[in-house]
Amino acid sequence: MLPVSYVVVVARQSRFTAAQRHSAVLRAFGGKEDCDAVATELGVHSATLYRWAKESRHDPGGSTRERLIGAAQDMLRDNTYASITVEAVAARADVAQRTAFHTFSGKAELFQAAVDDAATRLIDAIGAAANDVAWPATPLEQLGVFLTIAARSIYETPAAHVLFRDVGVPRGDGPAENWHAAFVDAVAALIAEGIEGGQIEDGVDVRASAEIITGAMRGIHAAVFDGADAAVAVESVGRLSAVVGGRPRS
Repeated sequence: MLPVSYVVVVARQSRFTAAQRHSAVLRAFGGKEDCDAVATELGVHSATLYRWAKESRHDPGGSTRERLIGAAQDMLRDNTYASITVEAVAARADVAQRTAFHTFSGKAELFQAAVDDAATRLIDAIGAAANDVAWPATPLEQLGVFLTIAARSIYETPAAHVLFRDVGVPRGDGPAENWHAAFVDAVAALIAEGIEGGQIEDGVDVRASAEIITGAMRGIHAAVFDGADAAVAVESVGRLSAVVGGRPRS
């Protein structure tokens, strides 16, 4: 297992019934408990609680909302945000236009939901993969494994393309942005562990290195979603830990 609080920084996968999700939303947003505390207790990312709350508010059954989100994600494979309309998404999802505009206030909200949904699914996928891997003993090797399983999870998450391709979706303060920040935090924590354990040079700028590694990953993933070979990309991502290097042998 990771020595850092990985299960808090990047969520573990959780499966809950509709009743359990409803209860969690009431606890997290009812004013009596802190959202982050509820998320930590349940072993999920706080972004997951926000997604559950949105689903509950807009469409208790989830079917209409999920169909619209899925259609929006599918259309963003070959189109940009500017070229797609809510009416076109509704037609793709086989949902009445009036229902689509009742479910989402407009185009920006629909596509933000599509991006946030992809981010939450990716968070869960990385968490599940992290639980199944045999972690090496040292932070630098753990960083390489972490980046590799994240890359594989990205390519195995069908909607993840909307997080990496430049499709022009306006970004707000939601799970997509929180996921990116959480990923940087996880990388930074592993780098800091490596420095503390004497495996990485003391002079390494932890935050800047974490940002560079995460930025490099985003570029690699964007290339894959535009047609580059995913297997080559996974190998390349696994070597990004070389950005921080190791402590020279004396």
